[in-house]
Amino acid sequence: MRHNQGIWDAHVHTHGGCTVDGYLRNGRDNLSASGLDGMNLLCVRHGRSACITDAEALLLKALLPGRFTVYCNPAFQIEEFGSDAEGLFKQILGFAEAGADGVKLGDGEAGENVNLDSPLYDAIFSALEKTDLPALFHVGAAPYIPARRYFQKNKYPVAGPPWMVYTGKQDDDQEATSRISRERLAERHQQIDNLLSRHPNARVTFAHFFFKADDLDGMADFLNRYPNIRIDITPCSDLYYHLSQTPKRSRDFFETYSDRLIFGTDNEMELDPVLQISLIRQFLETDETFFSVKYGFDITGIAPLQKETLKKIYCDNFRKMVPGTAVNAKKAASYCEYLYETVKEFAEMPKENALEVLEVARRFQAMRGS
Repeated sequence: MRHNQGIWDAHVHTHGGCTVDGYLRNGRDNLSASGLDGMNLLCVRHGRSACITDAEALLLKALLPGRFTVYCNPAFQIEEFGSDAEGLFKQILGFAEAGADGVKLGDGEAGENVNLDSPLYDAIFSALEKTDLPALFHVGAAPYIPARRYFQKNKYPVAGPPWMVYTGKQDDDQEATSRISRERLAERHQQIDNLLSRHPNARVTFAHFFFKADDLDGMADFLNRYPNIRIDITPCSDLYYHLSQTPKRSRDFFETYSDRLIFGTDNEMELDPVLQISLIRQFLETDETFFSVKYGFDITGIAPLQKETLKKIYCDNFRKMVPGTAVNAKKAASYCEYLYETVKEFAEMPKENALEVLEVARRFQAMRGS
């Protein structure tokens, strides 16, 4: 029996450039290590040198049906893919045709000063409504990062394992900080309100609790106004700190909105997946107060939650929204060939990376004849 059976991680980042077989091995090994039922792979296009992970992700999905789903990321600032409103609309239509299950969006991808209710996002949300693809959207950042404490280390020369030795300020306790002003976060949230009011049928999950864990009343109002919206509970630098301040209120919120919460870790497929999963399960399944090594503060669990609530959060809510469709090998091969023709002349991209996409296309072509 798998140690995390009954759980689907809806928020796992994935990268390429490790050969096709290396990528496939990473996916299988991470799934085995995590003990999960499945993972949703988020393919993020960071720039011209790394913009093609969706090819291998689609192949992994095809080879292990029912264990992986794939969200593709539109290239906002790579003109060759089509970075205007019309081009972004067509990109999402292409994702749907290739066999993707959804779309990954990130605040700031269109440019630091581009509003989230701009025509570019109208085009994307129109495409979401046309294709019925769901989206995961990271909007905002933490306006308050609690003070962090670290394990104390030996500050004097000592023969011993390196993790016991003090290495400078990164080992010191840190005061509370922030990544964004509350005013700026409120602006981004208002822009999302404007966008959703024009696209009520778009199915969107907002990552990291929409950075509103310190305002459960406001979060409830947001969910009440937009029935197609979900929020995921991926850990970040403030989320479980805020929810721990009022555990009973948080528990009531989780029970009331149990149909709208999505499990996700923000893990990377190339790293150990267990720490984040354990943290979330300890928060949801115990009422203990425990120290989070990763985030540097105490967290108080909100148990007891109803078994049905846990079942919804861990798997059912995501799988109901994203049941997973079979990959059509012919269409996936055509998509990968298009990707290769687009990126093969990018000077920033290592030739080997581009050739990986061509290799994926060949494997899809072979699957057509098998």
